[in-house]
Amino acid sequence: MKINRIIVAALLVVLCCTARISFGDQPSYTMVCRGGPSMRIMVAHDVDSDGIPGATSMWIFFKAASRPGSEAQPEPGECTWMDRTLRAGEPASLFIHAPHVEFAFQVMGDGRLSRDASGIRLNPEGNSDHAQAWRYMTDGVLKGSVFTVKAYNASGRVLVVTSVGP
Repeated sequence: MKINRIIVAALLVVLCCTARISFGDQPSYTMVCRGGPSMRIMVAHDVDSDGIPGATSMWIFFKAASRPGSEAQPEPGECTWMDRTLRAGEPASLFIHAPHVEFAFQVMGDGRLSRDASGIRLNPEGNSDHAQAWRYMTDGVLKGSVFTVKAYNASGRVLVVTSVGP
C-alpha cells in the first residue's frame, strides 16, 4: 500500500514537471496595458465534485491600442504588444490560471463593489507568487496604472499570460 502511494506521488511529480515544461516552451511576448474603467475582470474557480475550490482563472478584457508599446503607452483600458499593435482577429483578452489564489470582495445590494480608503476592494489573496502577480494586474486595472505581462496567443481564443511584471 505504501509503495503504491509512493509510485502515485512520483507519477504526479513527473506529470506536474512535464506540464510546467510544456507551458514554459510557448514563446511569449511583452504586452503593455493601462487599466481603466472600460477594462473588465472576470474570475472563476475550479470546483471539484466535493465542492472544494481548486485553481483560479482570471480574464482581463481590454481594447486594442492603436500604437505599439515601444512608441507610446496605451490609453486607459487598452493593451498593446511592445513591438506592434494587435493584428486583426487577435483576442482582446488576457487569461491567467493558477492554484492557491483566491479573491475577496464585497458586492453591495445595488451591484457596486465595496470601497475603502484605498479604492475598490477586490483583493487577490494567498501567499504564493501567483497572488502577488494577480494583485499587480488587478491594481493596474482598478487604479488605471500601466502594467506589463508576457503572453502568447492561444489559437485566437485568449492571450495566455506566462509571466507578470516588468
